This record gives sequence, C-alpha cells and structure tokens, in this order.
Amino acid sequence: MFTGMSDLGQLLLAVVFFLCTFVTAFALIALMLRIEIAKKVLALGRGAMLIAAGFSVVVLFLLIVAFLTYDFSIDVVRRYSSIDLPLYYQLSALWAGSAGSFLLWSVGVFVLFALWLVTNTNKQLAISNLKFDAFALSIGAGVCLTFTALLIFLAKPFAAGSATVNGSVGLDPLLRNFWMLIQPPLLFVAYSAFLIPFVVVLAAVFAGRAEDSEIYRRLKPWLLVGLCFLGAGIATGARWSYIELGWGDYWAWDPVENVSLLPWLVGLAALHSLIGIRIADKFRFWTITLAPLPFILCLFVAFVTRSGILPSLRSFIETGFSSALSVFIGCCLLLWLICIIYTVKSGSISLFQASGFRLDKREAIFWAVVVFVFTAAAIGVATFWPVIWQAVTGSGSAVALPPLFYNRIVLLAGIILAFLVGFAALTDLQEHHGFILKLLGCCAVGLLCFGLILRFGQKPLLLNLTCGICAFSFVAVLIKLALNLKQTGQIASGIAHLGLLLLVIAASFSSDKLSVQTILNEKGQFKLGKYEIFYESFKSESFAGVTEEGPEIVITKENMQRKLWPHQCLYPDGRRAAKVAVHMGLLEDIYISFDRFSKAGAVIITVMVKPFMFWLWFAATLIVAGLALALSRKNP
Repeated sequence: MFTGMSDLGQLLLAVVFFLCTFVTAFALIALMLRIEIAKKVLALGRGAMLIAAGFSVVVLFLLIVAFLTYDFSIDVVRRYSSIDLPLYYQLSALWAGSAGSFLLWSVGVFVLFALWLVTNTNKQLAISNLKFDAFALSIGAGVCLTFTALLIFLAKPFAAGSATVNGSVGLDPLLRNFWMLIQPPLLFVAYSAFLIPFVVVLAAVFAGRAEDSEIYRRLKPWLLVGLCFLGAGIATGARWSYIELGWGDYWAWDPVENVSLLPWLVGLAALHSLIGIRIADKFRFWTITLAPLPFILCLFVAFVTRSGILPSLRSFIETGFSSALSVFIGCCLLLWLICIIYTVKSGSISLFQASGFRLDKREAIFWAVVVFVFTAAAIGVATFWPVIWQAVTGSGSAVALPPLFYNRIVLLAGIILAFLVGFAALTDLQEHHGFILKLLGCCAVGLLCFGLILRFGQKPLLLNLTCGICAFSFVAVLIKLALNLKQTGQIASGIAHLGLLLLVIAASFSSDKLSVQTILNEKGQFKLGKYEIFYESFKSESFAGVTEEGPEIVITKENMQRKLWPHQCLYPDGRRAAKVAVHMGLLEDIYISFDRFSKAGAVIITVMVKPFMFWLWFAATLIVAGLALALSRKNP
C-alpha cells in the first residue's frame, strides 16, 4: 500500500511532464504550418493541456490523501505530519514544506492556465488569432513544463521515506495556527493568476497584437484576481505574524515579508497603467512593461525563500532547487526584456501621443504608477542592501537597514498616494454642478483635521500632515461615491481607495506605541499609560501531550477589565512556541508576551499598547473587498 501511493504520484507527474512537452513543442510547430493544419494542432494541444491540468489535480489529491491517512512511507508526510496532529492541521502540514507548497503552486498554475484556455476559445474575439494562440499556448505550457520538471527532479513530493510512525517529525508549532490554514493557498492562487498577464502580454507582442484593445480588456480580470488574493494573503500573513511570532508588530520588515510586497506593488502599478490606457497611449507601453513582472517577482519570492540568501525566520535553504529556480527566473526575464525591446523597436505605441482627455487625470494616474514602482524598488534595494554592501565593499559583515528607513519610505509613498487619490477623485467631479463648493469642502475638512490634531493630538508634524491629506481625499472619494452609486466600477474603486486612506492613517498611528519589558513576581503590578497591569497567578495546562504555561495577567483601564494569558507551549518532541495574548479594541490593542523566567523565578513579560490596529485590519479588508467587487463586474 505504501509504495503504491508514491509510485502512482510519480507516474502521474511523469505523464504531466510528457503532455507539457508535447504541447510546448507542437504549439511552436503550429506557427510554421498551414492555417487549417495549425488550427487542428492547436486544438489538440489545448486538449492535452486540459488533460495535464486534470492529472495535476489528481496528483495533489493523492498527496492530500497521503496526509489524511498518515502515509509515512512518503517523506513529506513523515517530516511534516504526526499521529497526534489534529485533522484540520493536516492541510497546513501539506504546504508546510517546500515540496508540498510547490506542488500546490504548480496545480494552481495548471488549473488557472487551463481555465484561461477554456475562456479564450471564442473565435469572435480579436485576440483569438492563430499566432497569438500558438505563442500563448507555447509560453504557458513551457512554464507548466518547468514547474513539473522542478517537481519531478528537485522537489520530489512523492519521494519515499521511512514508514515508521514513531519516526514522524510533525508540524512546526508556529504553523499550528488558523491563519496558516488559509494564507498559503491565497498566496498560491495569486501567484498562479499572475501567470496569465505574463503569457498574454508576451504572446500579444510576439504575435503583433499589442495594439488590440481586446488584449487589455481580458488582461484586467487576471490582474485583479492576482491582486485580490495576494492582498488577502499578505494581510492574513501579517495577522499570523502579529499573534504568533511575538514580534509585537504586524510587519517586522523581515526579508521574506518584504519581497512578498514587490509583486503586489508592481501589480497595482500595472493595474493603474491598464486603467490609464483609455486616457493616453503611453500607458499601453507601461502596461506591457509592468503586467508580466508580478509573475517573475513571485518566482523571485520563491527563490529568496528557498535560497537562504537573506536570513529570515520564514526561509529554508535548498541549494539545488534555488539554483534551478534562478535559471528559470533568468529565462523569464530574458523573454520579458525581448518583449520590451520588440515593442520599442516596432514603434506601434507612442509614448508621447497627445490625449484628448484632461492632463490632470493622466498625470494623477502616471504618478500613482511611479510611486508604486518606486516604493517596490526602494523596498527591494533596501532588503538586499546587506548583499549589495558585501558585494561592493568585500566586507564579511552585512549592514542591514533599520526598520525606520522602511517606515519613512512607505509613509512618504502613502502620503503621496493619499493625495493622488483625492486629486483624481476631484478631477472626475469637475463637470458636476457645484464643483468649487465640493473642492472647498474637501480642503476645509483636510485643514480642520490637520489643525485639530496639531492642537490637541500632540503628534509629529508629518503625522498631522498625513491625517489632513487623508481627510481631504476621504471626503473627495465619498462625494464621488455618492454621485456614482449605480456604477459598480466606481463603487469598487471607491471602496479600495477608502481602504488605502484608512491603511495609511492606521499604519501611521500604530507606530506610536507604548512598550515595556518588565520582571513581575506573582501579585505584582505596574502601570503603562492609562492601563494597570496585574500579575494574578501562574497557570499551567496539558492537552494532547502539549504543556501550556504562563502568567495570567489582568489589565484594567477605567471601567474595563480583561484577563489575558500569554503562555508558552512545550510539545512532546521538546519544541517550544510562544503564544501572545492580545486584547483588541476599537482604538488600541493590548499585546502581551511571556518571554521567559528570570533567575529568581519571576516572569519576564513584554507589554505593548498599540493604537489603531483594528482599523489597520479593517483597511486591508476594504482594499481586498474593493478589488473583489471590481472583479465581479461583467465587463471589468
């Protein structure tokens, strides 16, 4: 029984590899055949690709069954599962390691590419021409072929292991969390969706269809899918970090965290340039340049995670896999560069063509694209600064940039984007009755907010300015929403932009936290801000072989009293995991972690008062909801 599951999985992967090889080769050959024969070859290739996608789903199903039945003859099951692991964490165990997670991503690539092939078969569409279909099928199948090769030769999800139950390792305690049940699938759906813009843009340019407006109309939904799921994945990952890792923040500027932002920021830039095509033709070039990049950056995220090139809690070193992945990234970058060079040389797109639309709207979109790209570039360079520093100076010691640098870059970008949101909303209101009154109202609210916080808030001047600009833009977006309640696209855009404004404000205020690490004896207490912190008793519990122990802390503020239990979990295999305790309020969170015992036997705890955390999660929800609503439109 044990060898059967492993052999069947490897056999199906080999079949998928053969089918992808067949499709890639025959799609390229179709470019040299007569039209009638080429159509039949492409139809056969599409059918084979759909079969390959079906087999890939079966492969994933087999590995899920192996986890659910505790098939320890398969190495990944032995390494990441155990008999005492609850059933609902078996799926987390599946994508806890490199092999299972890469298989999940591969299946996503196959399924979404197959879905695109099915929806792209309408012969009345301008983009459904022979050359475009051939290039798209060959590029997409080539990517699927590479993923399958990496699975077979390097990841090896069905590699044999010891069938001994006692030899199982079990899931990392840090991954035994609700958010880890949903965050990786969200990320891999996003990574897979970004393949479609990569395929469509390259195929359109190579087929000479870069001027076809239908290309860009059908490109937008896939960008939205990628951005929606990646935004949700980043938000849920941040929530996991906040409550599980004990960093005391939702974002620690960890290298793996940082690179996960890059495809999202560049994807947002591509989406805005796509929207700008109807205003100026230069945005067509920026769309061609930016739309393929998120997929390449997703591959780059996988490389950083697996190469160990930067130290991170979330990385693991796989030298062979990361080397092969770097070659794959290089090939994709080469195709992307050829695509850009071909576009520029063809002269089919004017970068300086005059537009009949208002200059202000065009410039607002352009600068939004610039800010997104600049922010991504700044975060990328700052993240790799230790590597860059070592390469330039030859020094053996790495010099990492502090979190303050990232915070300032992101805050500056947030302020500019907040202003552009309000500015763009007002440009859409110019033809409405009473525009001057609306403009004066927005400016008045912004100035009033700035003045009130400056007078009573006792906050830094930059934070006051941020609130004033966000208030100005907030009112502008609300007015625009009120005038366009029957237009789904405007509502979706308004919700996402409101989420962005709220995110900028919440992130700015959340950095102004109170924090203290202290030693407490039982019945001891201290004060932090307006809160009384009291160590009531030490609590210890055991469940399913896991021992949980930590101090029970009572927090009191005016008429509010809550008991929190930050504790540490000791697992049967000797591993430990700290579990922070968080009390979430509308205006601020109380965040407590049990760090360790002192030499005298007292407890050492860290207590933080973090403002506006609820609104930060709410803002992320609004952004994702806005993207999802835009995706639901019949003609996005």
